[in-house]
Amino acid sequence: MPLCSHIRDLADAIADAHARHEVIPPPATALTLTDGYAVQAEVGRRVGGAVAAYKVGLTSPAAQQAMGTREPIVGRLHAADILHGNAVVPSGTRPRFAEAELVVEIGRDLPPSNAPYDRDRVAAAVAAVHAGIELCSSRYAAEDVDIGALVADNSNAEWLVVGDRLSTRWEDRFAALDAILLRDGMPPVRGSTAAVMGDPLAALTWLANWLTARGEMLRQGQFVATGSCTGITEIARETRLSSRFADGGEAHVRIGDPADQGEEKE
Repeated sequence: MPLCSHIRDLADAIADAHARHEVIPPPATALTLTDGYAVQAEVGRRVGGAVAAYKVGLTSPAAQQAMGTREPIVGRLHAADILHGNAVVPSGTRPRFAEAELVVEIGRDLPPSNAPYDRDRVAAAVAAVHAGIELCSSRYAAEDVDIGALVADNSNAEWLVVGDRLSTRWEDRFAALDAILLRDGMPPVRGSTAAVMGDPLAALTWLANWLTARGEMLRQGQFVATGSCTGITEIARETRLSSRFADGGEAHVRIGDPADQGEEKE
């Protein structure tokens, strides 16, 4: 089915902003969630490559209330958006935000099914659980946008840092694990995995069923950023970040000069 002109035009603008590392005005008219996901899919098609990871956003009641919704939102990341180890990414001109998250690696496909996936079936598909950091940024010149526009901009997904492996399976302890986000020269931001829909497994199960309802699925080898344990924290243009979880797992990223040693996203 051909794309509506307003979907196509916004996808053009966001894809161009993505390529040029620039910002654009937010949409002049409100977008529905359906419109937002249509734009997101078209931008992803133009960027190219398979989906390597999903992010689940708006996983707290307060965040959902602020955006006028009763369910989370989804973003998609490609292989170039995923960083490992002591990653380094270049500083930019747009505001950036960081979130400490549990990142799950999928160990088996979860295809469309006659019955919704329950927690046990989804947990059985987990191959690994990692400490992680999500870096978020908007391609819009204004941050105050409606939920459809937010989703169109890939739900503000920018980078996903996959850190230490905490386990090779889902464990009950991950439902309420203390988490800390650390920034250079700033007080720690404390939180818990329980901030993610009461249990990050609930977010993962929601995503599995959301995808199958759309004829899509979680696939072996994909990562899922399950939702923020520490809220959304604005970060300096140049800084070091770490997420730490109660049982010792960490993830690290430095925002700064890409010429320095480390991994870089082009």
